[in-house]
Amino acid sequence: MRKSFFLLLAGAACCGAVSAWAQAPAPGLMPDGSYDMYAGLGVRSAPNYEGGDERTVRAMPVLQVGWGNGMFISGMSAGWHLSATPGIEYGPLLSLHAARSKHGASLLDTAVSITGGDQMGITLPPGMTSAAGSQFKVSYRLRHIGARAEGGFFFNYYLAERLRLTNSVLFGASAERNGLRWTADLQRGAIELAPHHTLSLTAGVTLGNRAYNTGYFGLRTDDVLQVTPLAAGMGGKPQQAASKWAYAAAGGVKDLHLGARWNWALSPAWLLTTNVQITQLRGGAKASPLTEQATGVSVSTALAYRF
Repeated sequence: MRKSFFLLLAGAACCGAVSAWAQAPAPGLMPDGSYDMYAGLGVRSAPNYEGGDERTVRAMPVLQVGWGNGMFISGMSAGWHLSATPGIEYGPLLSLHAARSKHGASLLDTAVSITGGDQMGITLPPGMTSAAGSQFKVSYRLRHIGARAEGGFFFNYYLAERLRLTNSVLFGASAERNGLRWTADLQRGAIELAPHHTLSLTAGVTLGNRAYNTGYFGLRTDDVLQVTPLAAGMGGKPQQAASKWAYAAAGGVKDLHLGARWNWALSPAWLLTTNVQITQLRGGAKASPLTEQATGVSVSTALAYRF
């Protein structure tokens, strides 16, 4: 049981860029009536929002709980294992999608600026025209999106003892709570580097429907505050457009991601876990005016205690 739970921590993978708390469902079941739990606190350095080029450092809680009846809590996710078939895991999954703002937290809307042109896919409101290839600066408000509860399911398949394909499908994110995302990962868990030291690796992809990708990477027309021409041929303040979206991101691949997690068992009860994840936005998310940097790196380390 203890080895299985260490594999849980080693093989936990971030679901997109929600946060390091949103981890993959725990592997395996435990004897009836038993439980295992790790809880702790750490720090995380990550982009201030998905696609942002500034970084923030904040405290990060760690929580992993598994019960003998198959129920588990893994970071900001909770679920229930329903499969009794070795090598296959599935069941319902609940998750909390983190809030989004300019500073990556629940703050007021923030006005920011970006320099771009027609090639960025921005639809100018009526009365504003630009010559092909012209450049302009768009000042806009990055709309705050609160934390969102998501519901869905997970399905995992073991290719080998410590190699598994994980899938999670969740619905309910974005401002209008109609975002659907699917995260698929290949995880290699618990590679023994030395006594008490293990490494796990993850590679995966996150796909979102149009509502999800547009919700987090789209730009509403009423959020465009000012358009300043940098070349002749256009100018003026934005007017009300027929569409509410100045930029809408198509559904499809949102990001590709790689992760590595190093666990150091300091004692039978104490564990130091460090995680590095690289995420590269793709498709409409990468092309969004809100995306200042397509590739983001997050690093976290935490000390956890086993109860």
